[in-house]
Amino acid sequence: DLPALHRAARSGAALTPSGATGGYRPGAALDRHVRARDRRCRFPGCRRPVPGSGELDHTTPWPTGQTNAANLTGYCTGHHRGKHQAPGWHHHMTPDGTLTVTTPTGLTAATTPPPY
Repeated sequence: DLPALHRAARSGAALTPSGATGGYRPGAALDRHVRARDRRCRFPGCRRPVPGSGELDHTTPWPTGQTNAANLTGYCTGHHRGKHQAPGWHHHMTPDGTLTVTTPTGLTAATTPPPY
């Protein structure tokens, strides 16, 4: 009901879509949810927008990793390519959307979805 939705939104509680899809590509609702959650490329320090031109990527590669909000991250095209083509970089995301990137030399940086 609408009052419950308003209370949840004001509380800062995470709203999640219906869940995982069985395939590689997210459904429309999941795609919109991840783009709205991330808004900008999640690579540490990058500010490129994700909603129109960004790309969603499985943190744990599909089919091992599910197609759900806890395993999808928004990246700009350059950082999405780098994730797959630069050896030695590791990406880990927790269910709350915190993304930790580890460089080949062991340095780590974490990003969280921006607050609403």
